[in-house]
Amino acid sequence: MQELIMSFDEKVIQFFKYADKDNSNSISLDELVQVFRLCGDYRPECQIKELFKFIDTNNDNKVSLEELKTVLAKQPPKQKREFDLRAAFKEIDKDNSGSINIKELQEFLTKNGYDDDVKAVIAAADKNGDGVISFEEFVALIQ
Repeated sequence: MQELIMSFDEKVIQFFKYADKDNSNSISLDELVQVFRLCGDYRPECQIKELFKFIDTNNDNKVSLEELKTVLAKQPPKQKREFDLRAAFKEIDKDNSGSINIKELQEFLTKNGYDDDVKAVIAAADKNGDGVISFEEFVALIQ
């Protein structure tokens, strides 16, 4: 199941393409704010603006893919790994409940060509016996 997790670089590229709404090969401040909101992040716009300025290293008021990759590449490996795991978890957790249920796991595995016994996977990962996989249980399963 670990091979189903996109690499950090793949996720950065996917995020960049998603955020670049006008296909200009750059992200504007407005686009960055929009994508934060769409992802459920409602931090004050001034904080997003500071982040934007930090990423926009050439101060041209737009963020290129290379600028984004450069800044994010400086993150410690542990943070990158957690980013990958959270992104994978969120992709599987379709109802945004904060846990993965049998139906969500079955859909994910089937979509990716796996025929695993979903109940067995849940049973192996579900350490607290609540019938779903929490993020912490997901991390333990993947590692």
